[in-house]
Amino acid sequence: MHVLAIEPYYGGSHQAFLDGVSAGSRHRWSLATLPARHWKWRMRSAPAQIVPVVADRIQSQGIPDVILTSDMFDLPTFLGLASRHAALGTWLMDVPVVTYFHENQWAYPTAPEANPDHHFGFTNLLTAAASTTCWFNSEFNRRTFFDLSREFVARMPDARNAIDIDTIERTSHVVPPGFHPPASESDKRDREKREAEAPIRLGWVSRFEHDKRPDRFLELLDRLTKLQIRFELVLLGRRGRSSEVLNDIRKRHGESILFDGYAETRAAYEARLGQIDVVVSTAEHEFFGIAMCEAIWAGAVPVTPNDLSYVEYIPESLRYTTIDLAAEIIQGLQSPAERERLSERCRRRIEAYRIDRVIERIDAALETVG
Repeated sequence: MHVLAIEPYYGGSHQAFLDGVSAGSRHRWSLATLPARHWKWRMRSAPAQIVPVVADRIQSQGIPDVILTSDMFDLPTFLGLASRHAALGTWLMDVPVVTYFHENQWAYPTAPEANPDHHFGFTNLLTAAASTTCWFNSEFNRRTFFDLSREFVARMPDARNAIDIDTIERTSHVVPPGFHPPASESDKRDREKREAEAPIRLGWVSRFEHDKRPDRFLELLDRLTKLQIRFELVLLGRRGRSSEVLNDIRKRHGESILFDGYAETRAAYEARLGQIDVVVSTAEHEFFGIAMCEAIWAGAVPVTPNDLSYVEYIPESLRYTTIDLAAEIIQGLQSPAERERLSERCRRRIEAYRIDRVIERIDAALETVG
C-alpha cells in the first residue's frame, strides 16, 4: 500500500511515531509535514500551508491508498481547500483517512493564568467526524475524548445531533505509538553491582512544564528527605519556559543531583536511563508515556499517579494517590533484588508496546481501512 502521512506538527512524539512506523513498515510511505512550532497556530494555519506540500507528494509519489494524519490537524478545512486544488480534487474524497490522536485538546490541562479555548477541542471533534476512522494512543485518551466531546455537545446552543459521536466512537480503536527499546544490558550489569546501601537513583524523564507538575516532584523529594531516604537524581527531559521549580530542586537537593540536563543524542539518553533505579511521574496529564516506557525497558521501576494512561500498564502497587503514598512506595523499593523483580514484571507489561510489535499491528490495520 501507499500511505500518505500528513503531519502538521512534525516533532516530539509525533515525529518519533511517524519515523519509527514508516521506517519499519512493509508499506510504502510518503510524508507531508510542517515544523513543530506554535501548535495553536499550526492547527489554524496548517490546512492552507500543507495543500501545496501534499500536491507535490502526489505528483512525485502518486495517489495514496490511505491517508494518515494526526489530531493536530483541521481535517475538514484541509479537505475543503484541497478539493479546489487541480492536483488533488479528483481523487481525494475517495481515499480513506485515519486520524491518529496523540492527545486530545478537551483533556489537555489549561496553562496557569490561561482561559480554556474550546475551539481546539471542537476542531478535534470535527476532524474525527471527517475521518474514516480514529486511532487513539491509549484507552485513557480515547475515553476522555468521547466523554468530554459529549459534555461539550450537550452545552451547545443548537446542532447537538449534527455530529454522530456514537458512530465515531464505535469505529475508533486504541493503537499504541510504540517505543524504541533502549540497549541497556551494560547499564543493567552496572546496576546489579551497586551496593544495597547505595542511595536509590530517582529519574525524571518528563518535560519540566506545568502539565507534568514538577512542583509535585519537588514536594516528593522534600518528603523523602524528611523520611531520611537517601537518593540521587537523574533529571532528564526538555526544559520548559519557566525554570522556577527546577531551580528550587537544585537549591534544596543539589547535592543529590547525579545528572541535570537534556541528553542531546540517543546514545547519551539511553546511558542516563540505564542509571535510574526508580522513574517517577507526577504528571497531571499523560496520554501515553513513551519516555516512561523507555525508562522501564532500561530497567527502572516506575512510580506514577493512579490515573491517566498509567493505569493501562503500570502495576497497581506502584501507583499512588497522594505524595505521601508515593514516598512510601519508594521507601519500599530500597532493595536491589526487589527492584529487579518488579522491573522484570513491568517490562513484560509493556512488551506489546515495542515499536516492532506496533508496526506489525499498524500495517495490518491499515489494510482494513476503507
